[in-house]
Amino acid sequence: MKPVVHCVTADAAVAAFVRAALKGLVLKFYPSAGKLLRAWKGAGLAVIDAGLPDMGGGDLVAVLRGAPATAASLLVLTGAGAYSPAAAAACFDSGADEYFSFPPDPALFRARLLNLLARGARPARPAKPAEYAFGRLRVSPEARTASVGGAALKLTALEFDLLLYFLRNQGRVVSRSVLLEQVWRQDSPAGARAVDKRIEALRRRLGRSFGAKIRTVFGLGYIFKL
Repeated sequence: MKPVVHCVTADAAVAAFVRAALKGLVLKFYPSAGKLLRAWKGAGLAVIDAGLPDMGGGDLVAVLRGAPATAASLLVLTGAGAYSPAAAAACFDSGADEYFSFPPDPALFRARLLNLLARGARPARPAKPAEYAFGRLRVSPEARTASVGGAALKLTALEFDLLLYFLRNQGRVVSRSVLLEQVWRQDSPAGARAVDKRIEALRRRLGRSFGAKIRTVFGLGYIFKL
């Protein structure tokens, strides 16, 4: 039985590209996120356009990844414009398995999707913890509180978001541009220097032992290693 690929796009050019690149596979097309969510209830593979009329493609990826019925699905996001490391990082942070700027190379696009299909459904991600606990450090995402050795940390909203992002991406080097995209979310004209200053403030608030865990990676960004 041939695999089914679900394609979510309202763009005729994207749909035509998918038809040509994935010729020979069974394709189903949906013009909006809502149409897919109502029709698709099980695991499989979906190619999702970032520019949907009713929901951002990255948001749809997050919804599918968080729902029990589709948590193990294979999700590929394709976005308009030139490739951007920040856009790719945001896509993977949402839970996507692959990211392509549009239009990708057709042969590479087909090869990567066939590789995903050969691997089968991805393992379901463990639920995010109600509280992060690392030795004396405790962080509650829902209550938005943090403490070291029982002493509450007085963090600004932005500092807390930075700490939470580092906790969720331990061991990964994150660039300043990714932090601006994911934590600042481009709501302010902040630049790389603003990131450095805020991280220095966060280090001071965490204290010597935990502040030192946020390490500078020269020329790349920062990494949080416990």
